[in-house]
Amino acid sequence: MVSGQDPGTQEAPGLDLRVRPVWDAVKAAWEPCRSAFASSGLDADEAYQLAMVAQELLENAVKYGAFRTGEEITLALHVGQREATIEVRSRVGVDDAHLRRFDLAVQWIRGFQDPFEAYVERLKVVSARPYAAGESGLGLTRIAYEGRCAIDFFVDEGNVLAVSAVYRRDREDA
Repeated sequence: MVSGQDPGTQEAPGLDLRVRPVWDAVKAAWEPCRSAFASSGLDADEAYQLAMVAQELLENAVKYGAFRTGEEITLALHVGQREATIEVRSRVGVDDAHLRRFDLAVQWIRGFQDPFEAYVERLKVVSARPYAAGESGLGLTRIAYEGRCAIDFFVDEGNVLAVSAVYRRDREDA
């Protein structure tokens, strides 16, 4: 079971994918994700928004993963009556500096009352420096603000990072 899921809710069909850690495979995951969310009863805007969240998590896995030959990224989508969960699992390096930065970024976002505030602050930082670094650092704040998701993660004993984004469905008919 994916963390954050309410075991008392009846769950719609989800999606479990194994994705090669290459950009073309990440791009190809968009439509299956959007379709899975749409077929689970989410409206078109929610399906699009959560497909974006899945895309951001997959992109981070490709950028910062430490893959062994033949390893893939695992993507799991689950939609319940009250929430939708996206979980991405990928290997990270031991004592990886990216993992420490990831942890700091998640904690930083959690420090804001509203994810919009974190998003605006991150935009200020990004706009004040040249893009030469190749990283905007907006992915996690997009997940929190645009995707309206709570972000959590853990690293298991095999150095596999599991990142989850949980979207609380606030519609009365959800």
